[in-house]
Amino acid sequence: TWYQGGLVFISSRDKAGLLDEKTGEGFFRMYFTRLDPNGMPVKAEDFSAELNAQWHEGPVSFSREGDVIYYTSNHHKKPAAGEAAARLRMKIYSANKGKDGWGNIRPLPFNSNEFSCMHPSLSRDGRKLYFSSDRPGGQGGNDIWVAEWDGNGWGEPSNLGPKVNTEGNEVFPFIHFSGTLFFSSDGQPDGLGGLDIYALSTADLPDATPQVLSMPFNSGNDDLGFLVDDSGTRGFFSSDRPGGQGKDDIYAFQTVQSLTGDADPLDVKLALQVIDESTGRPLSGTAIHVLPRDASGGIAGESVYDIRVTEDPAGGEDRLSLQLVRKQAVELGEPTLRSDDDGMALGEMRSGDSYLLLVHKPGFVHREIEYRAPAEPGAYDLAVYLKELDCHPVEGIARNQKTGEPLPKVTVEVELPGRSAPIRVETDSQGRFSCCLPGKDLFSLSGGKEGYIPGKTRVDTRDGDKSVRSAEILLLPFSNTPPEKKPEPLAEGSVIVLHDLLYDFNRYSLRPGSVAELDAMCDLMRRHPEMEIELGSHTDSRGPEDYNLRLSARRAESARNYLVSKGIAPARVQVKGYGESKLINRCAEGVSCTEEEHAANRRTEIRITKLDQAVEVRYGG
Repeated sequence: TWYQGGLVFISSRDKAGLLDEKTGEGFFRMYFTRLDPNGMPVKAEDFSAELNAQWHEGPVSFSREGDVIYYTSNHHKKPAAGEAAARLRMKIYSANKGKDGWGNIRPLPFNSNEFSCMHPSLSRDGRKLYFSSDRPGGQGGNDIWVAEWDGNGWGEPSNLGPKVNTEGNEVFPFIHFSGTLFFSSDGQPDGLGGLDIYALSTADLPDATPQVLSMPFNSGNDDLGFLVDDSGTRGFFSSDRPGGQGKDDIYAFQTVQSLTGDADPLDVKLALQVIDESTGRPLSGTAIHVLPRDASGGIAGESVYDIRVTEDPAGGEDRLSLQLVRKQAVELGEPTLRSDDDGMALGEMRSGDSYLLLVHKPGFVHREIEYRAPAEPGAYDLAVYLKELDCHPVEGIARNQKTGEPLPKVTVEVELPGRSAPIRVETDSQGRFSCCLPGKDLFSLSGGKEGYIPGKTRVDTRDGDKSVRSAEILLLPFSNTPPEKKPEPLAEGSVIVLHDLLYDFNRYSLRPGSVAELDAMCDLMRRHPEMEIELGSHTDSRGPEDYNLRLSARRAESARNYLVSKGIAPARVQVKGYGESKLINRCAEGVSCTEEEHAANRRTEIRITKLDQAVEVRYGG
């Protein structure tokens, strides 16, 4: 099934643990793989230590937000003494995603020790759970059933009826957002042999007649576990047909026409109205950027972020920290939407997805709105209220009067007529500053910095216009003032420390929402295709040394897999786990340190190992 830009799949590949006495193979476990830009999997890794126990686990299904999992398991009921041959019933469990992994594991209420429930598939709105079961009241063998969420819990399951279910087995349901249900059956009369994949529209139930998928989806062998994307044209399924690696293999497919009809993936129509908060009047000409959030919760892309580097406070002058600074709305180019004379703007979104709305109009306070599109397709309204600025915005720059170079760390003071205390701001590494001037007046701005004669300028706001004004302050250096030191560009040997790349406790999987720095590195490497890096992961000193070494290596590999999934060639990224061997502070094993001090050692470092041309990036102060 789909999960956070990749796939969770089930495999018995693990031969190192306990073996199933009936099959002689490892027990089924959950694995995760990211997908590269072509939609193909990269290296697989273990999905969850909390959910992968010593018995069979999976298949699984997730809520739209990815914070609730439904999965099949039989590890919660072991056979009693003397009952080794007794049949273990499959049950469906749910779990919630927390800060430290999956927890709050609980069985669904319709499970039983008398029959099996398995293969859950949750509808996008979270209200229906399709699954397979041999519970009483069916047509024979395993049937497809559906349970509905009533707001407080799952109701009694309903059988999909005799047109869907047969005396044979109907298993592995997958419900598409369009309402198309895919499943496998070995009891339908028009099958090609073994389990075959069928599709039907749930809108036509109970009278819907399943349609068998043609070759090459189906074969004379077992074909199962069908999965397709929102467009209905790309997906995966499993089969034990000849030509694979052995037993059940995963196959990818792409079609010209959708297998789910004409369903529109942008199925939420949003009527957004922008309104003046104080007067209630509609605001025309408002720029609205609609930025989809990715599966990891970030907004990737060089069109959204400025990349800056600073000296790493924990690592010294030879270490740099990567900073992401979101651009202002006016820097993002043409907006997605613009409000009309009635303040209205009409947009389209995908149900259940998350977006960031940047709403910008000159003279008003800009707004950033976190918006999740409703799970149910349809038309929706959203009112956005903007507050008029009560001051006049100024964007300025301080420069060396002799050279014209921007001056960082200049203290800019704005004298306020009739007030004792001025406004004080400081220029950044690019010599820039911003402030907002109250009222209509002629304001005096002065800039001071050690080694320079102060500079002055004036800003006139008496016309009442609240558009952004520009200002320039020129400072004359003393004769013995040394020139400002320019930051060195990134080059071979530069080391960038990623402190915000987070992993779950004692885990090596990347935590959702923590990959923005890796997205920035992807942008940098796309702009410089000759760049190659070593990605090294470090731990703190707590825990056994050999364990920390293995954990750091797996963390580095997980970060590399993420870069590869975003289109970076594997050969450009080397990985190494350093464990606790390169602590950057005094916090060795046995030394009492604060959590913040330990956290400084839990870092990922990117060393540029090849770069034909130095990279100019913005440096922050």
